Amino acid sequence: MTKKILLLSPPYVAEYMRNARCDFVSLSATQWYPLLLGYCGAYLEGKGYDVKLIDAPADYLTHAATEKIALEYRPDLIVLYTGRMSEENDISFGEALKEKLNCDCVIAGPFASINPENTLNASKTIDKLIVGEFDRAVADVAAGLKYAGIKNLAYKQNGVVSKNPLRPYMTGEELDAIPFVSRFFKKHVDIYRYKTSSELYPFMDIFTGRGCQWGLCTFCLWVHTYIRGRTYNLRSIENVIEEFRAIETEMPMIRSVMIQDDTFTEERAADFCEAKLKAGIKLPWSCYARANMSYDVLKLMKKSGCRNLHVGYESAAPEVLKRIKKGVTVEQMTKFTADAKRAGLGIHGDFAIGFPGETVESVKKTINWAYEMNPHTAQFQIIIPFPGTALYAEMSKNGWLNNDGQPDMPQLSNAEIRNLARAAYRKFYLSPKYLWKCIRHPHDFFFGRLKTIVRAIPALFWKKWTV
Repeated sequence: MTKKILLLSPPYVAEYMRNARCDFVSLSATQWYPLLLGYCGAYLEGKGYDVKLIDAPADYLTHAATEKIALEYRPDLIVLYTGRMSEENDISFGEALKEKLNCDCVIAGPFASINPENTLNASKTIDKLIVGEFDRAVADVAAGLKYAGIKNLAYKQNGVVSKNPLRPYMTGEELDAIPFVSRFFKKHVDIYRYKTSSELYPFMDIFTGRGCQWGLCTFCLWVHTYIRGRTYNLRSIENVIEEFRAIETEMPMIRSVMIQDDTFTEERAADFCEAKLKAGIKLPWSCYARANMSYDVLKLMKKSGCRNLHVGYESAAPEVLKRIKKGVTVEQMTKFTADAKRAGLGIHGDFAIGFPGETVESVKKTINWAYEMNPHTAQFQIIIPFPGTALYAEMSKNGWLNNDGQPDMPQLSNAEIRNLARAAYRKFYLSPKYLWKCIRHPHDFFFGRLKTIVRAIPALFWKKWTV
């Protein structure tokens, strides 16, 4: 009898999103696809397992409704994907399901990989956790291998947690062999539940490779837990083009594809664009990009149907960029932004507030820089110091974290950080520049974001953010 595996992103609170590189309660109702669970599911189906995916937050499922679906499915194994904010809730829910179903359960995901000992010790009945890349280890658990022989597995026996060695990351050839995640999502989820204000709706998420070629930023959760350091293992361009063709022909409702590689490098972008143009595929796409790509490649990206770049700018303070090992300068990023606009590409700019060494003055410099560069949309994130990152180690060592684990420094308090984040959003979005965008493209910048705007007003003026 074929084993049944439930991939579970548990229910939590309304508008919670745990599938990105950080988890948060989204004002914009953003939901990225559960991409890591999706690839694991596609891999397991390729191995012949019966798989079910429940993404409870995206489907607005309550705890009771999620439990009902799980009990009806009756899995042999639950893969429990946990989040930073929701970990206590997730473990409690997973334990209850495990007991009612009398099945096995293993915890997985980047956040769970930070401190396996603490996570396993927080659970009374779940005794297994997979560190880092988890597709193959889940298959090993499902196959019933002995704990000691499963690489990447941490497990608890008699109250003691043991950690097995990590296996090498999946190679390009192994990534090519995974069935297309887009087909898996078409089968398992309601694609209309996934949306983000920077992408056409409905859209699709995919990886063309795993890891980050730069891989040095001190604050990034994934490069410290999932695919660590300077690793970028690539699917073949032919395989990626084949998936784009499959999406275009089999899923005509999909209006664009978001390439979720941590950074879609210039060389990779050029190879992909040339192949996509040669194949005659018209499907629009977007990607993450470092702000140092050349104008020639940006033009090629636009020609091949690229719409939008998600760019991590972080800060306008050179000393901060150096401290967080960003690897690009303010001058490079400013030029890149002008070049991307000249090429006709949209930009979603990610800026962060609360890095070590920042002051009120340096944050204001970042806010003004963001306003002057004027990307199409912008996000001003209060930085999250994830345990296990170099950022967390530095801030913890110096006593720069409050009781909630948030940045709180002598020269820049948590209250000041929150006030500056509000000020940043007000300056960017309540401005003549943004009003002009609304006039020129009313659906893209106003009517299509009306719900977000209504939700954002309290957060911009009086309501405390949940970060």
